[in-house]
Amino acid sequence: MKTLYRKKAIALYETHMRVGFVVKTVVFYLIAAVLWYIIAVIAPYTATMEVTASQNIVLTRTAFSATEKDINIPIENKERALLMPTGESSFCRRLRLIEDAKSTIDFMVYFASKSEYSDYFYTALVRAADRGVKVRIIQDGKMGKLDGYVADGIANIIYNHNNIELYYFNCINILDPAGLATIMHDKVVIVDGDKMIVGGANMGTSGYLYNYDMEVLITNSGQHGSVGQAQRYYNNMLKSELTERIKSKKRDFSQKSKYEQKYLTFYNKCEFAQKKIDYNALGVPVDKITYLTNPISSTKKTPMILQAMFNMMESSEKSIVITPYSLLENDKIKKLRALAAKNKQFTLITNSLYNSRNVGYADYYYNRDKYINSNIDVYEFQNDIQLHAKVFSFDDRYSVIGSFNLDERSAHIDTESVVIIDSEEFNKGLQDYIEDTFIADSLRVSDNNEYIHSDTVKSHEVSAKKKFTYFLYRALGVVRCLI
Repeated sequence: MKTLYRKKAIALYETHMRVGFVVKTVVFYLIAAVLWYIIAVIAPYTATMEVTASQNIVLTRTAFSATEKDINIPIENKERALLMPTGESSFCRRLRLIEDAKSTIDFMVYFASKSEYSDYFYTALVRAADRGVKVRIIQDGKMGKLDGYVADGIANIIYNHNNIELYYFNCINILDPAGLATIMHDKVVIVDGDKMIVGGANMGTSGYLYNYDMEVLITNSGQHGSVGQAQRYYNNMLKSELTERIKSKKRDFSQKSKYEQKYLTFYNKCEFAQKKIDYNALGVPVDKITYLTNPISSTKKTPMILQAMFNMMESSEKSIVITPYSLLENDKIKKLRALAAKNKQFTLITNSLYNSRNVGYADYYYNRDKYINSNIDVYEFQNDIQLHAKVFSFDDRYSVIGSFNLDERSAHIDTESVVIIDSEEFNKGLQDYIEDTFIADSLRVSDNNEYIHSDTVKSHEVSAKKKFTYFLYRALGVVRCLI
């Protein structure tokens, strides 16, 4: 009997021991798996990525400058560039471009907000597809999905229209941890292979009416011009294994007429709706336009665009940088300061804490003193509407407009694209806008990290709640590399 009790006791003990052991083992491995996954997400971005000597050859001032042959091209054959600050006017011009499309429309954008402007634009794409235009759309696979953002009626049509192909870039893939951080940040629409709009605006009412952003319309181009360069990049994006075609089983065109009627009510009131448009006469003739991008991948990228901007700063006497915020690692901030010292005039224009709506601004705000020295004139925009433009200007000649922020994400993580325009005439128009819109409503930051008094521009009080919120953003630390 004692032996039996002893066997039962041992069996019970061993059972408890095994259950406890199993639970502890499972917990241990779960924790280890989570830690491993976090490391797998972050580790690839800790590697140093530099532009090679061979890559750098195409990122210099010489590469972006017009040759004598470019300059001597007959004016009627030169590419043309039209500066388009965002607003209702620029949005209407975009719609007119879609309305005038004859064969193809290739559109890519990071994000589309749920708003009337989004519905209008996607309705315009549907109308183009209805008349036989081949429409292709690429949007970010994490933040840019149409579901829940574009009206369901329009989204359903886009998913299933015979003349529309919808693609998502780099959807969530748990088997690619590093790829979770990567987004497609480009904003471009290419029409008929010879016209395009490039800029920094996301699609939606807020992108055009509640942000100060910048776009440029390129016309009179083609396969051998900047539009051809953009077209090849777009096609490579489609070929990437990170890009997947999206369809829906729900085929519902019942609301099409309702959205089209709303669209026409808006569009017919646009200033460009009834005017005859000569696209080969828009804007100004320019000597050269280069379409420059980051590599297409889900891992840390070679900083092609950032290096190009650094090269231009190094070879310039006058540089202007406009960015919604600046979020650079310390070595790049030191590089920026060193390059600014080589310029006679170096200006950095960004948002103020008052009007910024981006969490990445927290890093700039708490590291602002690192940007301030006698060589950099730092201005902060005081308007109620935030600055969202991504613009560079060099030596009254070169203009850079696109999706590239002066931050680590744009440098190494996201897909980005810009146009670099070699034209004194175009640059003058850009600088006039910068002076009249941004500088005129900004306060300069002094060497002691305080605003310099202005008789025409007043600083705004920032609520304690917003200050605390941005303090928390900064305290998290992850904004430095992942925001």
